[in-house]
Amino acid sequence: MMEGRDARRDLESALSQDSDMPFNLAMLSLTELLGLGGLLGNGAVLWLLSRHVYRNPFSIYLLDVACADLLFLGCHMVAMVPDLLPGRLHFPYLLQASLSTLRFFCYLVGLGLLAAISTEQCLDALFPAWYLCRRPRYLATCVCALTWVLCLLLDLLLSGSCTLVFGAPSGRLCGALWLATAALLGALCCVLCGSSLLLLLRTERGPQRAQPRGFPALVLLAALLFLFCGLPFGIYWLSGSLHWRIPPHFYHFSFLLASVHSAAKPAVYFGLGSAPGQRLREPLRRVLQRALGDEAELGAHRDASRRGLVDIAV
Repeated sequence: MMEGRDARRDLESALSQDSDMPFNLAMLSLTELLGLGGLLGNGAVLWLLSRHVYRNPFSIYLLDVACADLLFLGCHMVAMVPDLLPGRLHFPYLLQASLSTLRFFCYLVGLGLLAAISTEQCLDALFPAWYLCRRPRYLATCVCALTWVLCLLLDLLLSGSCTLVFGAPSGRLCGALWLATAALLGALCCVLCGSSLLLLLRTERGPQRAQPRGFPALVLLAALLFLFCGLPFGIYWLSGSLHWRIPPHFYHFSFLLASVHSAAKPAVYFGLGSAPGQRLREPLRRVLQRALGDEAELGAHRDASRRGLVDIAV
């Protein structure tokens, strides 16, 4: 992926300093603990969405986001084990490169899905009549599948041109691909921020000036969570390949914030879906269903509207 050997050498030189060792180990340990909590939370979301919750378009998106976060955290935790044991444990190059490839792949997928969710929710808020009647039925499934395939293709190209996994690397092609990846990340961030801002303005300046609730609030919180916690990880990943200068401790902060980004999403889902006074008694299935309740109703209304249009046409 990114120049793994250079990044590993920089990390080991940072860890070798006695004054920084307690701080580094504390940050890495906290990252592992957050990753473990994120694995449990995303696993619960994945299980509930795949078995119990109404299949509406946005639950399909969240199902794929939970899957990407689960894979990311799993690779993240395994990849950081040698960092917790400096000088005692070293992964083979092939394993290290594979973990880096899969981790960055899941990061790209998660960002692409968040951009798609915010865009579709923005269209729903700006053009409700069009969205209710004209939205393709399998749009969410097609967008999710296309996101996984395109991100996998880009990640394989980066691995083939920048690492020794598939043969000798190509410096010129590697640099061009990383510039294209940086442009793609920037474009996805702009789409995510722009659509979230439009959604917030639409909600604030609507006829009743209703505060964001339900799924719109979830989208806005997910966008803020990415900007403050997910974006530093992407910046660090690009810095190693594009030779950007970053502070020495940015490695630890970016990886800690990446764990926070993937681990906090289930807490956001369940927090928004919890009813006051029933947080300890209500099943998680109902809590998650309430977080998606507006969209579940939208799906039911859409089906009813289509049946009504068919009846009128007949």
